[in-house]
Amino acid sequence: MSRRPRRRRWSFPLDAACGGDAAAATGACAGSNRLPNYPGRDGVYGAQRRLVMKKALAVSCIGVAAVLASGGDARGQPYPNRPITLVMPYSAGTGIDTATRALAEKLRQNMKQSVIVQNKVGAGGNIGSEFVARAAPDGYTLLVVANTLAMNPSLYKNLPYDPVKDFQPIGLLFKGAMVLVGGRTVSARDLSQFIDQAAKAPGRYNYASAGVGTPQHLAMELLKDATGMDVLHIPHKGAGEAVTAIAGGQVEVGFVPIQSALAQIDAGHMHALAVSSPRRHAALPDVPTVSESIGKPFDVDLWYGMFAPAGTPAPVVAQLQRAVQDALKLPEVRESLASQGMVEASSTPAELAALVESDLTRWAQVIKARGIQPN
Repeated sequence: MSRRPRRRRWSFPLDAACGGDAAAATGACAGSNRLPNYPGRDGVYGAQRRLVMKKALAVSCIGVAAVLASGGDARGQPYPNRPITLVMPYSAGTGIDTATRALAEKLRQNMKQSVIVQNKVGAGGNIGSEFVARAAPDGYTLLVVANTLAMNPSLYKNLPYDPVKDFQPIGLLFKGAMVLVGGRTVSARDLSQFIDQAAKAPGRYNYASAGVGTPQHLAMELLKDATGMDVLHIPHKGAGEAVTAIAGGQVEVGFVPIQSALAQIDAGHMHALAVSSPRRHAALPDVPTVSESIGKPFDVDLWYGMFAPAGTPAPVVAQLQRAVQDALKLPEVRESLASQGMVEASSTPAELAALVESDLTRWAQVIKARGIQPN
């Protein structure tokens, strides 16, 4: 028969188990019938073991918190250690989409990690914005969005996110101006002439936009307020459709992004009347600004910024901002932006936050005054 293995016995120094300070603490003594206080049993050894375990757990929690606060993950790996997604709430192939993809490639090179552009289109940018607002605040899901972020709260009653509370600004990326264009059926060659023509025929002319509540729509409503023009709104599904409608003669005029209009202007299918920026645009240096044409202040730029979910660690925000600023300084990125009618517009997170706050107030007043509501 095989012999059963002997059970292992715990062996401790007698003075540790039943004498000295241990005996005083537990009441154990050499002549007692009590078992020694071996590990796992109540008594000084059990208490010491529990104390050591508590200290080890506390140290480990502090370590994990420090790693997360520094931008790493719970496994201690530095940020970024997996692909980053830039959520684009606009259609693929648009000017902002093209510019963002050029930026993503430079971020990939800078951060030594894949940077993916994912289009989540719909509801005036709300679908993509909500997706990022609900994402984990770890720096791996980011939003690239236009100033519609500051317009939508005044347009949609049940917006599924808060543009201030639900996002952490990273910084501005690009700025682009709009141009007021006329189609081939419009004889006016500048804004002053068109204002005169519209005044003589109230309600005769229509204007196109990329949709209700878009910057193109609101810019024209501001111009109507400033000049008293009576022109009717024809909303379209995106800037591309609006440009096509104007170039094809279905609609007379409209504000469109410069980058969307240049090819049609060069082809002679439509002509530029005025630009929406406070200064003349490098892509159309001979076209006056709206301010020059009407003798009043007028500034409706398109801005595009990068945002992370609220709660993203500060070191991650700082690292992303540095990477973005470095990429925007590169000549090839600036050339790509210029071909889209845009310029780089880097900023600090605080500056972007202030811009969002001011635009929320500005556009809320315009939308309320004009009684604008989404479709």
